[in-house]
This record gives sequence, C-alpha cells and structure tokens, in this order.
Amino acid sequence: MTTSSSSTNSSSSFFSFSSTSSSSSKPHPRRTQGSPPPFSFLQLRLLPLHLLLLLLLYTGVASGDPPIRTRFSGTIGNVTVTVGRDASLSCTVEDLGEHKVGWIHLKRQMIVAVHTRLIARISRYSVTHDSHKTWTLHITGVTEEDSGYYMCQINTDPAISQVGLLQVVVPPTIVDEASSSSEIQVREKANVTLRCAARGVPEPRIMWKREDGAMIVTNTRNPEAVHNGPTLSLRQVSRTHMGAYLCIASNGVPPSVSKRITLDVEFPPQIHVPNQLVGVPTGDNVTIECFVEAFPKAISYWVGKGMMILNSEKYRSETFETLYSIHMKLTIYNFSRDDNTTYQCVAKNSLGETEGDIKLNEIYIPPKAKEIRSGNSKNEDLSEQSPRKDKEDDNNSHNHNHHLLHNHDNNDKQQVDDSYDRSPPVPQSAHPNSHDVVMPEMTHEGISSSGTPAAAAPRHLSLLLFPLLLAGLHHFLLLRRHTLVDK
Repeated sequence: MTTSSSSTNSSSSFFSFSSTSSSSSKPHPRRTQGSPPPFSFLQLRLLPLHLLLLLLLYTGVASGDPPIRTRFSGTIGNVTVTVGRDASLSCTVEDLGEHKVGWIHLKRQMIVAVHTRLIARISRYSVTHDSHKTWTLHITGVTEEDSGYYMCQINTDPAISQVGLLQVVVPPTIVDEASSSSEIQVREKANVTLRCAARGVPEPRIMWKREDGAMIVTNTRNPEAVHNGPTLSLRQVSRTHMGAYLCIASNGVPPSVSKRITLDVEFPPQIHVPNQLVGVPTGDNVTIECFVEAFPKAISYWVGKGMMILNSEKYRSETFETLYSIHMKLTIYNFSRDDNTTYQCVAKNSLGETEGDIKLNEIYIPPKAKEIRSGNSKNEDLSEQSPRKDKEDDNNSHNHNHHLLHNHDNNDKQQVDDSYDRSPPVPQSAHPNSHDVVMPEMTHEGISSSGTPAAAAPRHLSLLLFPLLLAGLHHFLLLRRHTLVDK
C-alpha cells in the first residue's frame, strides 16, 4: 500500500511540474488526430514542495536553455490483449534532446516510469528505448487491473503528451454460485427453470442446447434448437424433456465455456404390451415382449405360474435399456402343453409398480403326411413315397378287371345260347349312364367321404369306370346280336 501511494504522489509531482510550467500564455499543445480527448489534472496541481523538488532531480531542462522543437512521431494507439499475456505500448519522439519521457497509468493515477527509471514497484512493468527515440512500456502477465489509458508525457515547456488505451479481454467463465446445479430432479407435470451465469470481458452471451441434439420445447413458443438467454424455463415438463442441457457462454475471446445440467423427470412405471394373446404351435420357440417406461430406473422381471422366471435351458430373458425405457423380451424354447399359461412382465421403482399379462395358447398341428397340389398334376408326394405300391395296385386292378370280364363273357355266352328259345327283356341297367356311377362325396376340405383325397379322385374314378365301360360295350354287342337273330 505504501508503494502504490508513493507512486501516485510521484505521478502528481510529474503532472504538477508540467502543468505549472504550462501556465503561461502559450496555447495548449495540439494533440495528434485520433488520440483520446484531453484529461483534466487540476486536482493534481496542489502538491507538497518536497515532491516537486524530487521531480526536478529527473528534469534536465534549465530555464535559460534555448527551446528545442521536441515532438511526437505517430500515436500510441489502442492495444487489446488477453488476460495473462504480455502487452507493449510504444511512444515515438523526435528531437527529444535532454527532456525526459514519463509513463503514467491514468486509471490508477500512478507514475509507472520516468525515462529509464521504474517508479512503480511492480516487477511486471519495464521500459526500453531505441536511441532515445522509441520508448516502449512492457507489461508481462497482464491482469484486469492493468487495463485503461496510459499517457506518454515529455517534460517540455509546455509539456506535451499523448494517450493510448490498453484493453484487457477476459475469456468467459461460468459462475457456479449463480447457476443451477449440475443435476436437477423434478416430478412430471412440474415447472422448472434452468439458470446459467457467466462473467468475462466483454460481457459473455449465453445460449442453451440439448446434448442429444433434440429440440427444446418451452411451451411458450415453437420448438427451437438453440435458446438464448441466461435462463431456460420449462413448463409442465414430461419425460420427453429429460436429458442433458448445455449452457454455453462466449464473448469472442477463446475459448468458449459450457456447463452441463442434467434434468431428470420422475414418474411411476408404465407398461405397454403389443400382443396380449399369442398362439404357439407345439414344439416351436416363442418370444414375447413388453415395453416399460419409468424413472428412476425400474426393476423389471418375468413371472410365470406364480414364480419369477430365471434364465435356463427352457427360458431366456433379455432387457434393452435407454434413458427411461426398458425393452423386455422372454424366449420360451420347445413350447408344450405345460407352457399354456399367462406370463407377467413386472416393473417396480420408488414411485410405483405395474405389470402386463400375456396369455400363451398351444396350437396343435398334425404331422404333414402328403403334399397336395392343385391342378392336373399328380400327387407327387404319394408317388414318391410309394411308387411300388401304386404299381402293384394297378396290376391287381387290371387282373381283377380282366377276371371280371372273362366271367362276364362266359355268362353272356350262356345267355346267347338260351336266347334262341327266349329273348328276355334287356334290363335298363345294362345301358350304362352317368347315374349308374357312384361318385365319391366331396367335403369342404377336399377329402371324399371315403377318406380319399380330392386330388386323387380322378385316378380312382378311372379304375371304376373302366370295367363298367367294358361291360356296357359287351351288352351293346349282345343286343345287336339278338336283333340280328330275330330278323
């Protein structure tokens, strides 16, 4: 504190000397175009005499010296630097002669250096010069307190000076004390406001995004990908609002910073069952499923016949979890009649419990013995499975028909011999027609009443019609013969 006060008083001495010397009728020195407006130092004129004498030790100009045309060449300009880096301010002088150059920090009212001597006892400051022409003030590790106007002044009569601005920019930082906590839990249908505070130079701009890239729904406007402002208000929150929100602060000074705030919406378990009644063929494997939504995370399991189902050779249970949803799957292997029961998927959390029912029914499917095809194609399955049997059946049928025909011929011959004496009327049944043929009765399943498949009916029908056709032809020839004999 003593050092800072001493530096300030020294600054006052420096300005007092220059101002007193400039109290003559000479006009105020003209400033270079583009420099900041002049500053008033009237409050610095009344100084202790010993400080004024101390300043005279650093001046080399006597009242009788001839005037020297000392002037500035160029301006200091404005310098912008990020906090923590190094900065330099340069003051270029023409024809300095025996005059002295001083640096003053106007914000602190502190003389930094006079000529090559450092007045302020701050090790981060230093002054260098190039042949007494360019005087440079160096500041290492710039802090926010170093920002402000710096004056380069020459103790001419009257004094001349110019001012440059050192602007210190500060990257944004999140103020946790004024922001929401990193994790927030609310019940469904409640209102919640997320807050984020940041500081920096210049003032940071704050925007909100969802970490998963989803839209932000505030219920007061249309969904938006980015929300601007230090607060984010969500009304009547639902499970769709759950997730991580990013508060991002930026002010053009890298790097930008962000804070992650996780919003958890709590609600009791809810179960959705896509299929509540499932038919399963005997011997097949079947998979049933349930969809659960709950937060906090629910404990989920399957129950069958009043007992919890564990993984085994008969059962396999699987779960697939996301933020607040669970996909439950249960696979039952080699389904049998004993598995005809109702299975429950159960979910529990601290807010409640629920379950869903799935009823499984056995479907009996008899073994497939034959493959029946439509159209005029033959029963390939039957012919492939028993070709030898079909051949034997054809031979037996042919022999049987031949035997019937032979017996019938013998009877006919005997009747022809007797016809010379009497000619009995020919029975109507001797003339075959469609009514004499007994067709197998068909059912809606394509099976005849005799149990013969419908596709096999043409084959058996031909076997029945063939001997009848031969018998009819034989009777026709007998009638013709009787007619000829009568004539």
